[in-house]
Order: sequence, then structure tokens, then C-alpha cells
Amino acid sequence: MTYRVGIVGAGFLTRHSLIPALRGMPDGRLAAVLDPDPQALALTSPAWPEARYTSDEDAFFATEMDAVHVATPNHLHEHFTLRALERGLAVVVDKPLAHTVASGRAIVAAGAAAGVPAIVGYMSKHNVYNREARRLVAEGAIGTPQAMVAARLGWRKDDWRSRPAESGLGCLADLGIYPVLTAIDIFGADPVRCEATAWPVHDPTRTDLYAQATLWFDDRRYLHFETAATFHEQPASAEVASYTVIGDAGIIQVSGAWQMDGTGALELCDASGWRPAARLTPVDPYRSQYELLARAAAGEPVPDEVSLARGLRDLEILYAVADTAAARAGAAAVRLSGGASLAEAR
Repeated sequence: MTYRVGIVGAGFLTRHSLIPALRGMPDGRLAAVLDPDPQALALTSPAWPEARYTSDEDAFFATEMDAVHVATPNHLHEHFTLRALERGLAVVVDKPLAHTVASGRAIVAAGAAAGVPAIVGYMSKHNVYNREARRLVAEGAIGTPQAMVAARLGWRKDDWRSRPAESGLGCLADLGIYPVLTAIDIFGADPVRCEATAWPVHDPTRTDLYAQATLWFDDRRYLHFETAATFHEQPASAEVASYTVIGDAGIIQVSGAWQMDGTGALELCDASGWRPAARLTPVDPYRSQYELLARAAAGEPVPDEVSLARGLRDLEILYAVADTAAARAGAAAVRLSGGASLAEAR
């Protein structure tokens, strides 16, 4: 049975990942693409010429389709998700769920009322190396997980992600969300408290470029992560996407598994020493998302880990990190200069 998807947004993600993912589905079809920018539509249309390309929202939603993927700046997620739900269409809404918690709550309420499948586009959940890390932890390969240390460092241009009115949060929502999602999977619980710093925080003119935080899951287990988007031009090879899970009987190290291409690497250390994981076959995370949505439309339940309600909870956690960092922003910094010792600097 053909599964027809319309995409809102003709940006890099759509051209680079979403349309190829639909091409990879035997029954996948691109029905239409909506974008206000004619140049973006012109760049996208050669990838699937038979689809409808339009800047007319009503024309887009008049297209025969089974699902809509909302791949827009964050502040538009609510509008287009609600429009799709009102039409009874299944929805993938890109992460984060929304630009504000209030907007996220509106999406969750609309999803509950519509009664159609809707998921958050957490592509990292579909990566085989992240899944393997979860499996190893669940099977006790490293004993009980005690800590996770992670870094997701990248770059961005001065686009909508730099503007709070359109993005909400900055690198926290775009990049820092990945360590948070993975830690929740690893520990099987939500964090209960956090310590954080970030810069800038709650600035009306620009979003956060750097953040580091420790999220505690109980009195012992924690995630410590760092995220940044500080460079305007940086080669992809310079990005950092890695995490280490430390258990009381071993360690798991994963690298590259938060990238868009579904690749990565995993090493395990236990009583017998370090060794790479068995060779895994990468899957296209975006194709996997569409296949999940199609199964949900056929009657399978939506997994809790990609549900709209889960997306709202994750957004609340990210804003709690930002609020914690903002509360600390007024603390006086220790300044070092010249050859002054730490004691003299104090």
C-alpha cells in the first residue's frame, strides 16, 4: 500500500535526508512540499518531480496524502502540526517539539483530541549504535549504569536557530537534546534535578551558543554533557558527537551515533578488556521514522519514547536546564590575569 507524505519545509533536511528516505521505502511517495520560498522549492523539486511544490498552504493541504512531516523552524511547529491533525493526517514533527513549552502543550492537546498517529522526529532513536548501547545496558553487559558523559558540539550559520522568537532555545534544543534523550534511555528514568551553565541565557536577541549541565537521575546516577554551536563555518568532520556510559562492571563508548546518516561506532570494555562491538548494519533513521508512522497508521501503538507527550517532557527538561543556567548567570566570575595565582585571583 502506498504511503503518501507531504513535507512542510524545503530546506537542507528535506533535500538531504527526508526525500531520500522516502525514495528508500518501496511504498513511500512524496505527495507535496510546502515552502514560502520559491527558490527553495526550485532546489527541491528535481529530487521528486512528480510531487506538488507550492507556497500555498491551502493547496498543500488539499493534496491527497496520508501523513505530514513538519520540518520547519520551531516556532511554526504548532501551526502546521495542528493543521495536519485537524485534517486527520498522521504527523512527524521535528525535534524539539516546539519553541516554547506552552506551544508544546498545545500540540499534545491537539494530538490527544485528533486520535491519529503523531510522533516527534527523534532520528537518534533509530540509530543502530544507540540501540545497541541500550541493549547492552539492559542485558547487564556493564553492570548497573552509574554515569554518562557526553559531548555534542557543532556549528551553525546565523539562521533562524540564532533567533529566540523562531527557535526558542539554541544549541540546547538543536544539539544538547541528543545526550538528554540517550541518557533517559540508558537510565530508564527522567532526571530529577540539574546543575547548569550556559551562554548567553534568555537573551531576547540571540539563542544559547554553549551549555554544560549535570542531570541527576537519583542520588548516584547522572549525565554530564556539553553542547556548543559556536562556529559559523566549520567542516562536518570537526563535529563531536560521542558519549561514554560507565557501569559498575564495564564501560560503553559510542561515537558518531547522533549524526544524520545513521552511522556510528561502539566499543565495550568489561573484565576481558576493550573490544569493538559486532559490526552493525546502519539504517536510514528518517526512513525508519516513516516506517514507524506507517505501522502506527495501520494500527500499531506509537512507542512512548517518540510520542508527543514524551516530546513535551523532553522540552520541559531542556527549559529546566536553561532556567538553571539563567539562575546562575548573575554569579560573579573568578577572573585570572597575568601571572596571578588562583589564591591571588580570589
